[in-house]
Amino acid sequence: MTSGMAGFDDRLNEVLAQQADKSGESVDAYVRRAVVTRLVKELADDADSDLGRMLRAMRDAQDAAPTDGTDGTDAAGDTDDGIPFDSVIRDAARLQALRDTGLLDTPPDPKYDRLVAMAADALGVPIAAVSLVDDKRQFFKAAVGLGPNDDRITEMPVGRSVCRYAVESGQPLVVEDARSDEMFADHPGVLDDTWVSYLGIPLLDDSGHALGTLCVWDQQPRQWTTGHIQILKDLAWIVREQIFD
Repeated sequence: MTSGMAGFDDRLNEVLAQQADKSGESVDAYVRRAVVTRLVKELADDADSDLGRMLRAMRDAQDAAPTDGTDGTDAAGDTDDGIPFDSVIRDAARLQALRDTGLLDTPPDPKYDRLVAMAADALGVPIAAVSLVDDKRQFFKAAVGLGPNDDRITEMPVGRSVCRYAVESGQPLVVEDARSDEMFADHPGVLDDTWVSYLGIPLLDDSGHALGTLCVWDQQPRQWTTGHIQILKDLAWIVREQIFD
């Protein structure tokens, strides 16, 4: 934990340190998350802002949708990659909608890079990504924490993907400690210590197809709060606006 923020008095630094400690974050990460939260709130409350109107409409739609868990699948009928033949992942309309974005196999884009960096900073996590999931692989349109520059990982097989569970359900996926989670304890990424905690928000098109996620993950357990989830939801709506603008 850092001891305080420059320019703050001792009492305020003490309060910041206490609150950051309760959240399991450094003071710097706690303050960054607070700033992003305030920024998103002010944008959403701004009656004259197009982005604010979009955020309010999207948040209302999200609040109206069911949010009770993920859509696990039975192993019966799975193919070699573990994806059932009738899975949402293989839905032809979803795959066409994904191709229609024109984003698969495209180079990094600063506007997406900024959003994943904001997500990582706001939630105090080492890894964040905008991922797109087709029936064969997960493509990272933008990412932090997956390697530097040209050495950055750009995709992985869909059978190894965690984001595909959020895509299948169309709902946020929240995993605090995959090692003790019945669904994910034997996931290859958990077994090789690639990830332990995960938070992902599906990116939905106007027809309700989940094309990918805005996601963050860590190699340590994380207690995701409702504040963390709401921040990532709000940033995911901004990512969605970039994709379908």
